[in-house]
Amino acid sequence: MKILVIFTGGTIGSTVENGAISPNRDTKFFLINDFYDRFGRVCDFLCREPYFALSENLDAVTLNKLISEVKSGLDAGFDGIIVTHGTDTLQFSAAAVGFAAREAKIPIIFVSSNYPLTDTRANGRDNFKAAVDHIMSGGQSGVYIAYKNHDSAVRLIPANGAYTFLEDDDRIFASKGAVSCDVSDFTLCDDPEILVISAHPGDGYSYSLDKVKAIVIRPYHSGTLPTESEKLKAFCKRAWKTEIPLFLCGGAEGLTYESSSQYEALGIIPLPCAPFAAAYIKLWIGISRQENLKEFMKNGG
Repeated sequence: MKILVIFTGGTIGSTVENGAISPNRDTKFFLINDFYDRFGRVCDFLCREPYFALSENLDAVTLNKLISEVKSGLDAGFDGIIVTHGTDTLQFSAAAVGFAAREAKIPIIFVSSNYPLTDTRANGRDNFKAAVDHIMSGGQSGVYIAYKNHDSAVRLIPANGAYTFLEDDDRIFASKGAVSCDVSDFTLCDDPEILVISAHPGDGYSYSLDKVKAIVIRPYHSGTLPTESEKLKAFCKRAWKTEIPLFLCGGAEGLTYESSSQYEALGIIPLPCAPFAAAYIKLWIGISRQENLKEFMKNGG
């Protein structure tokens, strides 16, 4: 068995130095050698490193490099691909690769760690082992995230259906919905100019729309916004006048609240119930390809 391991940095590729978590390229040798020490040389790993950084510094340059590296490995005779990645932007990168490699015939699995690998609390080695096991067992092809919550076993979550991490929680969950995208040929532009707004009480909606190409509002957990707010109404009107599409991403399915019935009148386009990270990446793809965003964000795009 031959497995391509693409190292990108992140916590799984970091050590603690001078009281701070910092990227350390030597961690890739620790991860591979630790696996061989524990389980023997049951497969052959080929390691590549398109870039190496903490994942909060993810941008179009690094994402495009990662996508290119993954695609180059699809027809190189590997039985599977593992991408090591930081947790902060894990779902964004996984979604981008998931769209770009949606016809892959081998498993592509993202692996991260909630703590540096030298920390006894770290789940990175378990996540890596689960990814290897899936590939070696001839598991289903596609793009996944392998992740072990502290209260469960390692799970494989589809890349386009994973929720972003909460600020105070290192668990990751699968969404009931997922984002589909029929486009796999794309290069992400440097500046998508997407304005993201999270619902919170007292918002004056005084955001500048200069250079903005699209707006995404993340509602309260039940899918609601303060539709009685004159400030929200004025903001939506500004967006409508400048022909900036305004999308709503998130919220509950099924029975909705009275306030949600006002979205059409305000020009707000609710997206199918799905995780924000994948929806954001799809919108970025649409902007990069100069698509009609309202049409592109519907269904498969």
